[in-house]
Amino acid sequence: MLNFDFSNCRAEVVGFEHGITQDDLKVVAPKIDSSHKQMQKWLSSGEAFFLDSPFEKGLAERLRLAAREVRDSFDNLVVLGIGGSSLGLKCLSSACLPPYFNDLDYKHRKNSPRLFVCDNIDPDSFSALLEILNLKETCFNVISKSGKTTETMAQLSMVLPILKTKFGNRWKDHVFITTDPVSGPLRKFADEESVRTLDVPPKLGGRFSVLSSVGLFPAACLDIDIESVLDGAMAMVKRCKEISLETNPAYMNAVIFEIMRYIKKKNISVMMPYADHLALFADWYVQLFAESLGKEGKGMTPVKALGSTDQHSQIQLYMDGSNDKIITFLGVERFKKVNAITHPLESFDYIRGHSLGNILIASQKATTEALKVAKRPSITITLTDVCPKTMGELFMFYEISVAFMGALSQINPFDQPGVELGKRLIKDMLSKR
Repeated sequence: MLNFDFSNCRAEVVGFEHGITQDDLKVVAPKIDSSHKQMQKWLSSGEAFFLDSPFEKGLAERLRLAAREVRDSFDNLVVLGIGGSSLGLKCLSSACLPPYFNDLDYKHRKNSPRLFVCDNIDPDSFSALLEILNLKETCFNVISKSGKTTETMAQLSMVLPILKTKFGNRWKDHVFITTDPVSGPLRKFADEESVRTLDVPPKLGGRFSVLSSVGLFPAACLDIDIESVLDGAMAMVKRCKEISLETNPAYMNAVIFEIMRYIKKKNISVMMPYADHLALFADWYVQLFAESLGKEGKGMTPVKALGSTDQHSQIQLYMDGSNDKIITFLGVERFKKVNAITHPLESFDYIRGHSLGNILIASQKATTEALKVAKRPSITITLTDVCPKTMGELFMFYEISVAFMGALSQINPFDQPGVELGKRLIKDMLSKR
């Protein structure tokens, strides 16, 4: 259900200075087999567990059962988590739920709670949310794989006294904790207090965790079809089993980026969806790309954009500025609303009979064509429509591709040493009284 067009990266299309030649492919070719073997090693060691997680037997059913407790009892679901514990869920919910979901009444939300994702610790916004919510109708899903995330633990530390004051020992009815199955202070707290928990596989990194309990449990609370999400992910794993670039789009994408970064000297990757439902995919992509590949002086800077909004904001730079970028367009074949314009304003008769979706698709194609004329390389990925299955495919495609990029560049895409230093410094600063 995902279609890939890599043609606008070819030298025949955007010129030999900026496009990929057969000689460029020959330079990278010797790395492909060894990088594929590295992927298998990571899978065997558990570091690439994301490839196995969609196949976990009974996963969707277990999460659906747990989610039923939330759906039956609460009108609000508040997720406390940051980075990989929030970005995938925000993207998945934005893609699969109706626009302005929280503003719909209970019936039109299909008996699902409203969703609030608290992925920052700004005291003004967090306190304001706690003040406006009816806590009797609110469940908190606390997500931290390590159980050591300072921001999330600070949020929980604020919430707990309020819940205990209001509900006494029944505060536990308002909390689900998603964390490591064995270790970490959050696991210890959950076990001591007998709080309901969901496990995060120990070697599954946060930015690769959207297709686990981290993203799928709250999605199930919102009645998103998580079985279809997993079906899409499994389909992409199977599609990307072979080493051949002709049949494996994730490997092809990775090889193109390897050439663009280290031979064509493109050091910026722009992710530009052309659908509001996909806008937050760019946020998820930025973390996956930056945290996985930005190491040892390597990697590219990921930038998010949105079509057609950023045609009127960023495209001038991409068309006429430094030719140091590769742009990925995310397009949609079919939108849910197809009402045609029947009474255009004077001088705009050319839009008569077109839907807004048609105009948006035309805007994407026009931008792609203009960049091609300007010799700016791009990739286009088209979803048949935005639905749980295509989102599962899209998440898995990029997880495989980014992991393979790490293998090609001979770096570990599953650690984040630059982030860990900042975490230690925060703890040191706050420990000083």
